[in-house]
Amino acid sequence: MDKTELNELFSKMNTGDKLAFSRIYSELKQPVFTVALRIVTSRELAEDITHDVFVKLFVSPPDACVKNARAYIFQMARNLAIDALRKKPCDNIDELALKAKDSIAPVDTRLDIEKAISLLSRDEREIISLRLSAELSFADISRIIGLSLPAVYRRYRKAINVLKTSLS
Repeated sequence: MDKTELNELFSKMNTGDKLAFSRIYSELKQPVFTVALRIVTSRELAEDITHDVFVKLFVSPPDACVKNARAYIFQMARNLAIDALRKKPCDNIDELALKAKDSIAPVDTRLDIEKAISLLSRDEREIISLRLSAELSFADISRIIGLSLPAVYRRYRKAINVLKTSLS
């Protein structure tokens, strides 16, 4: 779903089209969950955050002044995840291996990837998730997390190198 289509769906939601919300939910629930999971590292908490994101979108969809609806959604997911971390002490339960059921990668490969991702700092996991799962540009990620564009890119490249090294 591209930026224009997503903005059109939000416009339809503002006029009461519930089918538009359903389409947004089905397209973005997994990437929102993944971004939340990378930040909070708890499957249950990530599910709650994903639920909260879409409830807020349903109750109060963004208006036409939002230029990038996709970035808006992932900014909301990130903010809710960080708020959840502030409210609840980290349990350090490693549930990253419990990914989506529809993943096509073999279990051992997913476990290797999740183990490698767990080596990254929270900021690096966040940048990787926003770039790969949410498919946001570096400029959007920069605005969301409040770092300069070069800093985001450097951290992304560093994280990718850590993952490559860990997986090879």
